Amino acid sequence: MGSAPMRRFRLAYDVSDLFRRYFINTLFDSTFVVLGIVAATLVTRGIEVRVTLAAMAAACIAIGISTGVSVYEAERLEAEIRMAKIERAMLSEMRDTHMDQTLRLYRALLSLVNFSAPLLVFAVTATPLLLHLGFGVPSLAQASQISILVAVSLVFIAGYALGRVAGRSPLRQGLRMTIAAISTFLLLILIQTYFA
Repeated sequence: MGSAPMRRFRLAYDVSDLFRRYFINTLFDSTFVVLGIVAATLVTRGIEVRVTLAAMAAACIAIGISTGVSVYEAERLEAEIRMAKIERAMLSEMRDTHMDQTLRLYRALLSLVNFSAPLLVFAVTATPLLLHLGFGVPSLAQASQISILVAVSLVFIAGYALGRVAGRSPLRQGLRMTIAAISTFLLLILIQTYFA
């Protein structure tokens, strides 16, 4: 994947579209899952922080692998369909051409983007809990609250970025996503409280 395929990729595809369609969607999904896990930690008494961290890590890795693989396979099939149409129109095989290489690079990047988004969510939301585990400060309740605040902030930042990319009001888009995240968290707290 040298500079020539990257140049062809940038000419053929809008990188902001890649960010908008994949990274932000996967980031939202994994952040909401993390909110559910942290909500359970806040409500359930005596839960070990290691259990919470393990659940967060497992969920984020599973989401990353699932979305990365599914996007790769979906884009591979789309590329095969696209290449078959071009080959029929041009009456020649397109395998290992510049276009074929660009499509391979495209789906590899999409898969990487999808895999990395949940890992980013885990890295930032788990930090307060890791500090509690390693140093005892902040307390578990405070670490959980900070983790929730960080997760909601991630959602706001992603919504703000989505608004900018889409040419809409970034602040309004960020606030809409934040309201959705907070509403989801409160619903999860109610569910956890009922079943705890």
